[in-house]
Amino acid sequence: MLRLWPAHAAVPLFIAALLAGCGGGGGGGGSGGGTTAPPASPALTFSPATVTATANAGTSLTINVMAAVARPSDFSGATVFASVADTNGVILPGSSVVRDSDSQYHAVLLTSPTLAANNYKGSFSVRLCRDSACASQFPGSPVALPYDITVAPAGANPFTAVPAMPLTASAQAGGAAPAAVTVAIGATGRSWTASNGGAAWLKLSATSGTGDSSLSVSYDATGLAQGQYSTNLTISSNDNQVVTLPVALTVLPPGLVLGNNSVTFNAINGAAIPTQIVSLDTDNKITTNWTASSDAPWLAVSPPAGATPATTVLTVDSTIGTLASGTYRGNITITPQGLPVRSLPVTLNLSPATLSTSLTSVTLGGTLGRSFSAGQNFTLGLNTGTINWPWQLTGVPGWATVTATAGTVNAAGATVTFKAKPANALTGITPALITATAKVNGDVISNAVLVSLNKDQHKLIPAETAVAFVSMPGWSRLTRTITVSDNYGASSFGGMTASSDQSWLVVGVSNDKLILTADPSQLLSDTVNTATITVSASDPDASAPEVIRVALWKGSAAPSAQVKASLPYTNVAADPARPYAYLHNGGAVIDVYNVFTGAKEASITGFSAHLGDMAVTPNGDTLYVVDIDNARLTAVNLATRSISKQLILAAPGTQATRVKLIRPNGVEMLLLSDGQLFLTSTFQRIGVLPLTSGGALAASSDGKRVVQQGEASGTVQHTSVSVDYAALSGGTLFAAKQTPASHNSPSTQGQDLWVTGTSEPDDNLKNMRVYSAAATPKSCVVMNATDLGILGYLAIGDAAPNNIKVAQDGRIFCGGAAKSTNNDIYMYDSTGARVLQQYKLSTTGKQLLPRQMVLSGEGWMMTAITDDGVVTFLPIGP
Repeated sequence: MLRLWPAHAAVPLFIAALLAGCGGGGGGGGSGGGTTAPPASPALTFSPATVTATANAGTSLTINVMAAVARPSDFSGATVFASVADTNGVILPGSSVVRDSDSQYHAVLLTSPTLAANNYKGSFSVRLCRDSACASQFPGSPVALPYDITVAPAGANPFTAVPAMPLTASAQAGGAAPAAVTVAIGATGRSWTASNGGAAWLKLSATSGTGDSSLSVSYDATGLAQGQYSTNLTISSNDNQVVTLPVALTVLPPGLVLGNNSVTFNAINGAAIPTQIVSLDTDNKITTNWTASSDAPWLAVSPPAGATPATTVLTVDSTIGTLASGTYRGNITITPQGLPVRSLPVTLNLSPATLSTSLTSVTLGGTLGRSFSAGQNFTLGLNTGTINWPWQLTGVPGWATVTATAGTVNAAGATVTFKAKPANALTGITPALITATAKVNGDVISNAVLVSLNKDQHKLIPAETAVAFVSMPGWSRLTRTITVSDNYGASSFGGMTASSDQSWLVVGVSNDKLILTADPSQLLSDTVNTATITVSASDPDASAPEVIRVALWKGSAAPSAQVKASLPYTNVAADPARPYAYLHNGGAVIDVYNVFTGAKEASITGFSAHLGDMAVTPNGDTLYVVDIDNARLTAVNLATRSISKQLILAAPGTQATRVKLIRPNGVEMLLLSDGQLFLTSTFQRIGVLPLTSGGALAASSDGKRVVQQGEASGTVQHTSVSVDYAALSGGTLFAAKQTPASHNSPSTQGQDLWVTGTSEPDDNLKNMRVYSAAATPKSCVVMNATDLGILGYLAIGDAAPNNIKVAQDGRIFCGGAAKSTNNDIYMYDSTGARVLQQYKLSTTGKQLLPRQMVLSGEGWMMTAITDDGVVTFLPIGP
C-alpha cells in the first residue's frame, strides 16, 4: 500500500538503512551460469502510483513516500542498502530510502532547487541492494516510482500540508491511543478543507479553515479488530490544489509492554558497569507469567522469570569473554504466557580505559647530576574505579632501578619509585623511554614515560690542592690533614688510595682524610722541595682528576724582622704552596721573591710593557696576569717560570680589571671582574656571571660562592653569585644571583674582599663569612653569606681599610692606609673578637696600597706594598 506526502522541511527520521549511490541495475542474485530465472515481481508497491507535488522555483521541496514490501521474507535478517536515483535531475542526490520495518520503507525525496517553472514527469528508480556498491540487488529491485511534479514560478505562495512526523501509528487492542500528530497547513490567501477518507478511526481537529493554519490528527482504535488500516488525509484548497497524506494504523493484539524499547550501556572497559532496570507489564493490565533469557554471554537478566507487573535487572560483565573496547549487541528475549514474544535489543558501548601517569617525564640525578640517594616517585592510574588490572613496565634501562615492574592498578593508583644506578651510565644526560602497559579485558593500553639520568663526572675532590710545609728552627709545619669529598655526596664515597712522588713526603688515608707528613731530615737547608700527591678512587665509577701540589721550605733560620725589597713594585700575588711572592711594577717583568729570605730568585719576562692584576691558581701551577696593552691574559707556568699560553680578551683590560681563580666541582676556572668566566684547561669562555658593579672578587674555598665588591668612591655594593659546573651536555655552567642579589653596604670606596668557608655541605651558608675592607668606616666589616648582613666590625685605629686576608689557621688581617702615627695592619683571632698583633710597614708616612697585602701558603709570612713601591716581607709566625 502506497502513502505519499510533500513537505518544505525533512521529517525527522530514524534511519535504519544506508544511502548508497548504487551503480547499475539488475535483479537480485547477481550473475552466473545456468538458466535465467524469471524476473521477480516488484519488491515494493507504491500508492498512489505516481508521486505528485507542487514546489516553487528556487526552493527544494521535501517529499516523503511510503511503500509496502511485497515479500518481507526476502529481507529477513539481511542488511539492505537502499537508495533512490533519478537520471533527470528532478531530485537531489541526497534523497534516500529508509527501512521502517521488514514490511515497510519510506523514501525522503528532495527536489532540486534549480528546476525552472514547469511540469516534470518521469520515474525514480528505487534500488534495494545487498552491498554498498550495489553489485547485487534483491529480487524485484529496482522498482520504478513515477512522479508528476509541478514547479511554480518563484515567489508564488505554495499550498502545503506538512505533518510533524509520518502519519503511521500502531496501537494495541485495549491499550493507550497513539500520540496525535500536528499537520502544518500553508494556505496563504486561500481557504481549505480536510477529509479523512471516511475512516472513522482517524480524528481531525478541524475539517476546514482559512490561510496558514494547523490541524491535529489523532487515532482512535476503539472497537477495531487486530489488523492494518489505511486511508488518505486529503487537504484541498479553493484554487483546486490538493495534498494527499497517506495515513496508516496498525492494531496489535494485546501484548507485553516494556519500560524500554531498547537499552544501551555506555561504560569504560574494565570498570564496574551499573545495572539497568526494565519494567514489564501487559497493555491490558492482566497478570501473566513470563520468562526472560539473553543471547549474549556478557549480558544477564535477573530474575529470569516472574509475573507481570514486574521489573527485571540487566547486568553487563565485560570480563566474560574478555571483551575489547568497541560496540556489542545482544537481545533479551521475553516470553509472556499466551502473548507474543518480545525482544529487547541491548547495546554495549565499551570505551577503552585510560592508563594515566603522574609525570610525563622523570629526571634522576638532580639538576647537577650528582643527587642519587633519593628516588623519584611515579604513580600509574587506571580509570576503572576499584577494579584492579595487571600492569607492567618495560624498557627500564640498566642505569635505573624501580621498586616494582609489575602489579595491579585501579583508579587509586599504583606508585613505584625510580632510583638511579649512576655507575651503569655514561657521564652526561642519558634518556630512556619506559612503557607502562595495562591488560584490561581484551584491551592492551599503554603510556610512555621519558626517564632521563643526569650524571656529572663522578669525582673525589680534595678540599685543598696546594699545601705549604715549613721546617726552620722554631718554625715548623710538617703535617697536614686534607678532607676529600665525593661530589655525589658522602654516602657515595667508596674509598680511596693516595701516593706521593717524593720519599720525603708520606701520605696516609683514613676514611675521607689524607694525612700528609713531611720528613725534611734528608733535605738540604735553604731549599724549596716540591712533591705531588695523586689520589685514586676505589670506586671504578669515580675518578680523582686533581693532584695536590706540596712544597717544603727548609730554612736554616726563621725570619725575625721585616725585610724590604730594593726594587719598587705595584702588584703582588702569593704562591699557595711554594714560599714565593710574584711582583711587578706595571712594566714588562715579573720578579719572584722568597718570602722567608726576602731575596729575589728569578725574573719572568716576555710580556708587554703594561701589566695589571695577577692571580695564582689554587694548586699553584699557573700565574695569570692582565696584559693591558694587548687585551689579553697571559698564563705563566710556575714550574718552568715561562709563558705557557695567552687568552685574547674581547675588550682590553685596564688597571681596574680584576682576576680570580676558582675551582667549583673541581673544575678550574678563570673569572674576570666583568663576569666573564673561562675554563683554564681550554680557555673556552663558558659564560658570564651575573655580577653587577665590577671590582674586587673573592670566592669560597670550594669556588661555589663568588662575591664581588664595588670599588667606586660612593656606596659599596656587594653582589653574591652561586657557581657550579657539571659535565652535562658537554659541560654546563650553573650560575645565579643569590637573594638578595646585591647589598649596599654603609661603607664607601670599596677596596678588598675575602670569603671563608664553603657552600657545602652546609646549604644555608651559616658558617661562611664575607670580609670587606672599605675606606669607611675605619673598620673591616664581617658579613654573613646568607644575606650579606653585617655581623661585626674589626677596628684598625685611624687607618682606612683597603686590604683584608684570612690565614689558613683562621687569623684575620685587616690592613689600611694609615697615617704615620698609626699601624698599617691589625691581626685578629679567628673570631674577630680580639686583636692579637699590630704591624707598621713604614715610618715614612707612606700608606698600604689597596689589595696589595698577601699571605704565604702556610700563613706565616705576609708580603705587602706601600704607595712608595716598597715591598715588605713581614714575619707573622705560627
